[in-house]
Amino acid sequence: MAERRHRRVQRPGAAGADPAPQLPAGESAPTKAAEDQPSSWGDGSDGSDGNDDRLTRDKPPHWG
Repeated sequence: MAERRHRRVQRPGAAGADPAPQLPAGESAPTKAAEDQPSSWGDGSDGSDGNDDRLTRDKPPHWG
């Protein structure tokens, strides 16, 4: 029996179209808005609040 192919159509982009239109020229990753930064919400500079270890230890038994 022949191998099944995906049904989704794959079409190339239009000639001259920007492959990553949301990225500013020369950047490789999207920039977060100021209100999306952890420090804007009162979190530490690394984004963790020191509670992560406790939450990992205190997981319910059914979570294995």
